[in-house]
Amino acid sequence: MSRVYFHSPTRTAELHGSERAWMRGLVEDIAVGMLGLLCAEHVDRLVSMASPSHYIAQHADRYPTGMPLATAYRLSFLHDDSHTEPVMKHRGRRIDTFALALNTALQLGSDQIKLAARLHGACELHTWVDGPNRAWLADIMQAGLDSGVYRRRMPYHGLHGAEPGRWTDQGWDDVIALLRERDDEPVVTSYSVTDQFPNPGPDAEYNDGWYQGDTSVQWRLGMQWLRASTGLLEMKPDDWATYRFEHRLTLLDLFAPDWEDRLTQALAEDDEAARTTSS
Repeated sequence: MSRVYFHSPTRTAELHGSERAWMRGLVEDIAVGMLGLLCAEHVDRLVSMASPSHYIAQHADRYPTGMPLATAYRLSFLHDDSHTEPVMKHRGRRIDTFALALNTALQLGSDQIKLAARLHGACELHTWVDGPNRAWLADIMQAGLDSGVYRRRMPYHGLHGAEPGRWTDQGWDDVIALLRERDDEPVVTSYSVTDQFPNPGPDAEYNDGWYQGDTSVQWRLGMQWLRASTGLLEMKPDDWATYRFEHRLTLLDLFAPDWEDRLTQALAEDDEAARTTSS
C-alpha cells in the first residue's frame, strides 16, 4: 500500500495511502458540489468551456448513454493531463482543473480541509513545515482527528475480507507525535511512489557532493534547494488562509457575475509568474 511520509532529520512517520485517498475525496466532493450541476446555466457554461473534442462537450451531458457530468469532472479533478484536450479553457488558455479543485477546497474549507488540500496537492513535491511551526500543524491534525475529518483507524481487510475486531492504524497519531517531539528541525513530506526526501532536487542541481555526504549533508543540501524553491511549498500560519495553487482560481470564480474578467486576469498573472520563474 502507498504511504505519505513525514521525514525529519531524526525520524520518519507515515500515513496510510488510503488516508491520502480520503483527503482527495474530501477535496473532490467540495469541488463537485460547487459545480452546481442541477443549474442549467452552470452546465451550459461548463460545457462551453470544454474543448469541442473533449468527452464532456461531446457526450457527458447526454443521458442515459453518456458518463454523468459529476463523474467526468471528478476524473478531471484527479488527473488533468496537459497533453490532452482541456476540460476547461478560457480564450484559448487551459485552466488546470486539479488546481481548481484544490483552490476551491482551500477557499471554502476549514483548517483541516485546507491541510487535506495541501497534502493531496503537494505531498509528492515535498511540502514541508519548519521547526517552530510543527506544533501549530500538529494542532490542526489533532483537531481533524477529534472532529472526525481524518480517520484514526479503519477495519482491517485481509485476503478473505474483513476481520471483525481487527483494525488498521491510519498513522495520524504517530505523525502528530513526530511533529510535537521538537521544534528545531523541519518536517518534509514525500509519497511512496515518487522521490523520497532528502534528495538533490528536481533537476539534481544540488548533486555535487550528494552521494559522498552522510545523512546530515544530504539534509542540508535537500533543505537548501527546498527553501530556494519558488513553488511556495512551506506550510506556515502566515499565508495559511490565502495560499492557492497555480492560477489561484476557484469554482466560485467560474460562476461569478464578472467571471470572464476574473479568469482573464488570473491566467495572465499565472503566465507572468511562470515567465518570471523561468527567467
